[in-house]
Amino acid sequence: MADDGWYEDGEMDREAARARRVAWIGMSVVTGLFGVVVLTVAAVALVVVLALGYAMAVMD
Repeated sequence: MADDGWYEDGEMDREAARARRVAWIGMSVVTGLFGVVVLTVAAVALVVVLALGYAMAVMD
């Protein structure tokens, strides 16, 4: 690539490494949040099932 004065020696490599780091951190945060949502939904579903089971047992 022609030297157009935008990047010093090695600056493009540092920018690419920074972009990879930011992308990795972003994907990690999104994955973590997705995991929290899944676990929360599972916990709520478990509470509902247990409450319904208890209500049915008490009604007998």
